[in-house]
Amino acid sequence: MHAFRLRACLLPIVMVLALSACASASVSEVPEIRASQIVSANAMSTALPTGKVDSALHPVRLIIPAIAINAPVEDVGIQQNADLATPAQNPWVDVGWYNLGPQPGERGSAVIDGHLDRPGGFPAVFWNLRDLHVGDEVLVKNSSEKTLRFQVTRIAFYVPQDAPIQDIFGNWGGTYLNLITCAGDWIPSQHQTNLRLVVYTSLAKV
Repeated sequence: MHAFRLRACLLPIVMVLALSACASASVSEVPEIRASQIVSANAMSTALPTGKVDSALHPVRLIIPAIAINAPVEDVGIQQNADLATPAQNPWVDVGWYNLGPQPGERGSAVIDGHLDRPGGFPAVFWNLRDLHVGDEVLVKNSSEKTLRFQVTRIAFYVPQDAPIQDIFGNWGGTYLNLITCAGDWIPSQHQTNLRLVVYTSLAKV
């Protein structure tokens, strides 16, 4: 399974990400985010930011008023087989924060993913993510009960192998939160959709 085959010119790694936000005929066919390193065993730790320890910034809820999302946040990380884990407690209604990257509100690119739909094609948490517009508000409530406000800055659809991994996961030029899900047409032979949707947001100025 491969969805993002990315040769990041600034990183010593080639990553393959198959976003686990696509529909399938059964739960077992839902693809997982795959982050398979090729160059070295330490490439992941050197290429992407490491997890943070400030528990006060831990994201607990994602709220997007424009599309009626109010979802619990689960931590997701890299599994032993190099797949990036996805929400496990309530996979269709929760979202997953990539906990090896920055927490929302920290400098860098925090990333949250979610399913587009569930087996049978029924809507999941990010079904309406495609309806967001530049300027829409994205809120993250953290464990200290503080609400961080982000604004959508751009929305992009990528053919998986051309998605910019550096831009999505490794942009240190500000404080960002990037939301990821599947998009486009379902490809039965590959058990995935042909596009990925990334909603880029930036921390709003107070």
